[in-house]
Amino acid sequence: MAAIAYVTDEKMIEYHRVNGSNSIVFWRLSTKKFSDFNIGDLLFFLSKDTTTKTRKEKGLVGYGRFVGSSSMAISTMWRKHRTKTGYISKKELYGAIEKSKKTKKMPEKINCLVLDRVVFFRNPIYLSDLGYKIPKNLESFTYLDKHEGQQTLRILEEAQKIGLDLWSSIQGAADETSFNQQLTQYKIATIIEALGIEDEITKKYYKKIEKKYSIDNYLWINNRHIGFINFGKPNILYYLFQSNIRDIKENYYKMVGQLVSLLLNVEQSIEEVVKIVVVSNRILSDSQIETLNKIGISYLYEKE
Repeated sequence: MAAIAYVTDEKMIEYHRVNGSNSIVFWRLSTKKFSDFNIGDLLFFLSKDTTTKTRKEKGLVGYGRFVGSSSMAISTMWRKHRTKTGYISKKELYGAIEKSKKTKKMPEKINCLVLDRVVFFRNPIYLSDLGYKIPKNLESFTYLDKHEGQQTLRILEEAQKIGLDLWSSIQGAADETSFNQQLTQYKIATIIEALGIEDEITKKYYKKIEKKYSIDNYLWINNRHIGFINFGKPNILYYLFQSNIRDIKENYYKMVGQLVSLLLNVEQSIEEVVKIVVVSNRILSDSQIETLNKIGISYLYEKE
């Protein structure tokens, strides 16, 4: 799971905070794609402290979850997204872009990142306090994580300590439930990373399982699509197990060992109950299913 801290226009981010934006369009001048940034990854807003103004250092004031991007003309972006860009008028938007651009001409196209599950923190989180150094003259973005998610988890845990922004909570943006779900996802993702679970699930298979079993309120654990959580009472982790016939026995025992470790770590680090359901492309024997049931795991067969 990757995460990026992006230098953000204070006026734009303040508009979203005050108006309780849950979904926003984060524009950037470069149309070049990030090398390691995928759907579901987090983009943190790196901005000056506009409230207490006690530190000159830029801090993380919130984040959004990346759901897609596209490049388009500025006029098209305004016509399509309007105040989701963070400005109340086309004139203000053009003014912000004029201020940010490095060339005399306005860019022909601009990159639009669509973010949902937007959350703002009660106070800025300073990366230097977490031992993470960034250049003082940073103009665009820096990676906080490229794969493992450890740094992102530290930031989310720090945000949990200081709390979410009260005003945007009133407006309905900083949904504490949504934040806690994101935190749970990252805790499980880092556990899976630490256990070395690197199974790749084919797109055709994980899309089929997603369509059949996911509910409106769900999150994929990581970009390998090893599983997703349906949030409810209880939370259910659908763990995908895809194997060829030849290696099914070996892969099954490997999976059981990994799931035992996963269960123990989840119980120790997450307060809410997380049930695990294994969804497999192979029919397991009665004894194999019984073994899973004994450790509290359910099983579903779903052919490819």
